[in-house]
Amino acid sequence: MLRRSRNDVEVPVAARWFLIGWAGWTAFAALLTAWGYVEHLSEGRPLAWLPYLGGNLVMVYLLGIFTPVLVFVARAFPPTRRPAALTFGVYFFALITVSAFGEPLVVVVSNAFLGKHYTFNDGLGEAFEAFTTFMIVLALIVAIMQVQIANERTERAAKLEADLATLRVEALLRQLHPHFVFNTLNAVGALMATNVTAAEEMIAALAALLRTATDASARQVVPLREELNLLDRYILIMKLRYGERLVVNISTEPKTLGIPVPAFTLQPLVENAIVHGLDKTGGVIHVDLTCRVDGETLRIELADDGTTLDLVELREGIGIGNTRARLAELYGTRADLSIAPRQKLGTQLTLAIPAAGPAP
Repeated sequence: MLRRSRNDVEVPVAARWFLIGWAGWTAFAALLTAWGYVEHLSEGRPLAWLPYLGGNLVMVYLLGIFTPVLVFVARAFPPTRRPAALTFGVYFFALITVSAFGEPLVVVVSNAFLGKHYTFNDGLGEAFEAFTTFMIVLALIVAIMQVQIANERTERAAKLEADLATLRVEALLRQLHPHFVFNTLNAVGALMATNVTAAEEMIAALAALLRTATDASARQVVPLREELNLLDRYILIMKLRYGERLVVNISTEPKTLGIPVPAFTLQPLVENAIVHGLDKTGGVIHVDLTCRVDGETLRIELADDGTTLDLVELREGIGIGNTRARLAELYGTRADLSIAPRQKLGTQLTLAIPAAGPAP
């Protein structure tokens, strides 16, 4: 079984537990050595610490041989899955078993190779210490596994939430595309009775726009450059319909072109400005789009000099409402879309999003 670490390197679980066990038992041997060294110094007895450390390493590594048994027990009987009495009964039996095998092994090796002289009574005392040591080790293993389980659940929940957010954004995009096509086909129908040539050009422009929109539909965010290219195709369609009544000016700072923005965002906002402006006036309207960087924020300002909207009675349609919903899904509270009347005539819309893009 493999587990992926933070840097995406696959690490075998068994190898990781081996490293954890080796480090833990080695640290335990070092602690025993330090304790014995200080004890000997306090009693005024010299101690050769290196041989003493070597002996302690041999003894703790002999006990460490039984660590896989404890790992297996902790994995097979987590404390939250079965009745507590059964789980702790299994733990106690496992501790008795590893102590019954581990301590005699330490005694035999110590007497045979380390110059120790353990008696039966000494062995009983050491067996109790071994049981206590194994109990602490098992408790640490269970705690580590519970932390791992909690982290995995948190990661799964975060991934599920991200997947749900993606599905919601995709659903909003699917809602927006038919709305746009319907409005554009209405424009083609209105032009067909008066200017067939212009209507045919509009259909060709619509086909090109739909190809561009389809290419971008698989992505939640696209560089601002791509959004502006799609917007240019839409403006061409609108100019074919409204002619000289529509003047659109676009001003962008070069450094904004690579900033990621939600796909298919500018078109519905510009459409809202054009349609609401021209449908309520018989004259010319100017639509000005400005993209600039303000600190760590990309600000997109859209202003028109058409009829000023009554913000009290304003009902946001699919375009603006859909955009707000997608901004909330992608950026949470870090993005803002505001609409306000201009000082003289018309409406100003301001979109502010993090220049770094959505949170990963």
